[in-house]
This record gives sequence, C-alpha cells and structure tokens, in this order.
Amino acid sequence: SYLEWESRRKKKKKMKISKFTHTKPDSDGDVRLQCTAMIENDSDHDIEFVLISNIIVNSSGATIGGDRTEEEDVFIDAKESGEIDVNCGWGMHEALFEGKPEKTKILVSATTYRREFVKVGAVDIPQDSNEISMLKKDISLGGVAELNGVTVLRLKKDDEGDIPIEIKAGFRNISDTHIERVQLSSKLQDQRDAVIEEDKTYSTLPSKSAFLAEPRFWGLKAGKLKNASVVMTASVFIPIDTYTAQASSTLDED
Repeated sequence: SYLEWESRRKKKKKMKISKFTHTKPDSDGDVRLQCTAMIENDSDHDIEFVLISNIIVNSSGATIGGDRTEEEDVFIDAKESGEIDVNCGWGMHEALFEGKPEKTKILVSATTYRREFVKVGAVDIPQDSNEISMLKKDISLGGVAELNGVTVLRLKKDDEGDIPIEIKAGFRNISDTHIERVQLSSKLQDQRDAVIEEDKTYSTLPSKSAFLAEPRFWGLKAGKLKNASVVMTASVFIPIDTYTAQASSTLDED
C-alpha cells in the first residue's frame, strides 16, 4: 500500500556507488565521468523499472553536471541486489573541475518500481472504412489503475492507397499513488498472426488522473489488414522504494 511504501521510504536505504571515476583531460580538454550504483532490493517485489537521477558538483560544491534517466530494461529479483549505470553525460571541460577532479562528488537519487502487467486482449481490425471495433470491458491494473475499454478505428484510404488505423485506450489512476509510467503495448498482426507493426505508448499517471493512449498505424495496404487484429498488453509501474547515495571521484587508470 501507499502507507507501507511511505514507511519504507523513511528507513535507511541500501544503495551504494560501486564506481565513480574520471579520466585525464583529452586533447580537447574534456574529462569523462563514469558511475555505477548497486541497489539492494530488500522488498518482496521484483524491480523492473528505475528512475535514477544525479547532480555532480565540483570541489566548491557548485553544480557542473547531472542527469535523469528512466531505466526500463533493468530487472532485480526480490531480496537480491543489482547494478545499474548512472548516466553522467558526455565529456565535461576540465575547467569545471578547478584542477581538483578527485574532489568531484556525485549525488545520486533513485526510485525503484514493480510492474503490474495484464493481457488486454485482441481486437479485430474493422474490414470496412470508417468503422470501429471495440473491447467493451474495464480492466484492473494492480488495483491502482483501470483501463476503460478500447476502440479501433479504420479510416478510409489516403491518396496513396494506404489505410490508417487509430486506437484509443483510456487509463485512470484510481489510487493515491503516483504512477511513474502507464504503458500500452500494441501489436498489429495479420491473419497468420505475423506481426505487421508494433507500438509502445506510455505516460506518467499522477494520482486521480487520466491518460488517453492513442497508438496509430500508418502506411497499411488493404491486403495486409484482411482478418487482421491488434493484440494489446498494459503495464503500470508502482513505486517500491527510494534511495540516495554519494561518492567522490577517483582517477580511471585504464
């Protein structure tokens, strides 16, 4: 629950910077920074999404860089640890370091998320122009959000003979929890179940808010759409925990 997450958030978090290094300046005077962090997942949920951000300060404590990244390819099992890259950007000019790169600090914050995944189902592509097909049901996503049905519209051919397909799927956050990402994945499949096109549409979904996902497929010929369907899945990413850590840079000897 949200209250449990808030309680966990206030405890000491288990993230450490396993690497934070700087190179010597190159011929252009640029210094490259690299950082990785180790996250200990002491929850009962697998981590499948991490929002990680950082600020980099020089020896005077002034900001010289930073980044905010959504890591969607991460997977850390429950009760296990995993390492993730912390993006420090591209090269920074050596003047920013005041001649003391070893006194550079990185301040890292991370929020981990679990994934609630559902198979929305398949909807047939209408066989005539300006017609719709529908998925007429509400689908719960982890008890925190709902998908309120789906419509699939087949428009008339354009001047090149291509047929646009438009999909509308409405999501609502019915909880008090901020959902960092709600995602609709759509696969347009022909009558032999071969994938013609794919789409992934996503957005943040604050508490008590809504999001209209509108995937569109273009450049389709009538033959491809004979007995075709669109197969959809949906996911929401719900916060597990938050972490902070910091480290001073060391020289990369490689």
